[in-house]
Amino acid sequence: MWFVLAVDGVGEFPATWAPLVVLAAAVGAYSCCELVGFRTSPLEYSDRTAAEVEEDSWSRFTTSTYLRFALCEGVFLVSVAVAFVAESFWVVLIGAVLALPLFFLEAWPGERNQRRFAAALESRGVASYLNGQVQD
Repeated sequence: MWFVLAVDGVGEFPATWAPLVVLAAAVGAYSCCELVGFRTSPLEYSDRTAAEVEEDSWSRFTTSTYLRFALCEGVFLVSVAVAFVAESFWVVLIGAVLALPLFFLEAWPGERNQRRFAAALESRGVASYLNGQVQD
């Protein structure tokens, strides 16, 4: 992007609409991640072994993580498209500054996200074994 949009340096800050479009994309991605990204149908009681339940839990968690990652990545991709329209490398930088923390908060498969997803899986009282133990 640098060699295309920043031929003469970073240049002038773009018109107000360009960063606002990227900010709106980031707010939309965050909202979708929070409202939809951790939803899943709870596990049902069955005669499956703990290993099968754990495998199903991890499969669902991985699918959810890919969805949240795509939403977070979309913020940066929107910023690249808007940068070409606004002809400013600043928009790409703003997109990166917004997308990276959003990715680490929402899509990184850390303990916070595992616990949130495990709580959704275990909402009917069936252990998911996502963290190796039953959630509170």
